[in-house]
Amino acid sequence: MRANKTLLVCCMLLLSTGLWAQSVSKVNFDIVKDNITDSTSDYYYPKLINRLREGDTTFSHQDYYHLYYGTVFQEYYYPYGTSNTKKEFLEEYKEHHYDNAIKLGKQIIKYYPVDLEVLFKLSVSCLKTGRDEEKRFYAKHYYSFLDVIYYSGDGESLESALVVTSVDHEYYIAGDLGLRVKGHDLIDDCDVLYFSKKDQKKLKGTKKIKRLYFNVRMPLLSLSKSYKDVDLPEPDEE
Repeated sequence: MRANKTLLVCCMLLLSTGLWAQSVSKVNFDIVKDNITDSTSDYYYPKLINRLREGDTTFSHQDYYHLYYGTVFQEYYYPYGTSNTKKEFLEEYKEHHYDNAIKLGKQIIKYYPVDLEVLFKLSVSCLKTGRDEEKRFYAKHYYSFLDVIYYSGDGESLESALVVTSVDHEYYIAGDLGLRVKGHDLIDDCDVLYFSKKDQKKLKGTKKIKRLYFNVRMPLLSLSKSYKDVDLPEPDEE
């Protein structure tokens, strides 16, 4: 049923106009696109990528913001696919071949800097091999991208959803908050994750989190493009 809902949303997006001209929660994709494509801007995407490749440790929140949301305008952006290099990276990591994993992970980040899974596992791999400075470098990028997502909304409603560029990033936010996912749903262009409240520690002055909304419009738009020349089946009736 979830797959059919995703398919239906993709069909609706294909019929929409001005798909990229929009603001989602606190993220203005119009401004992001203008900034990352302006060669005179500090946020010009090739400039940000080069700084990352050179090991720059002075990235600001706005730098991370433009790197994260600017990725949706790159030709290689396809959040539902996994490259052969990443598959090999994950296998080496799984087998605890951390030196090999580091080499492969660096190749991936060089061209796709916002892969949170690779950044996290690169940091762990560096920890396991005693590369403390590199560990801190990748951990800083990882948590800074999480901060960008946190600043995009409060996750309490469709209108104030946290904005992600990849569906799996929802689960990194949930993990960072110590939440165990017990269910999910797709409502309009938002994923809703439901959490087990009994596993959450009660902290003074805070409420336990029942659900969080994540806007996945950009991943869905990317997916919808792959259906442009395909005959789509009718969704099942509920």
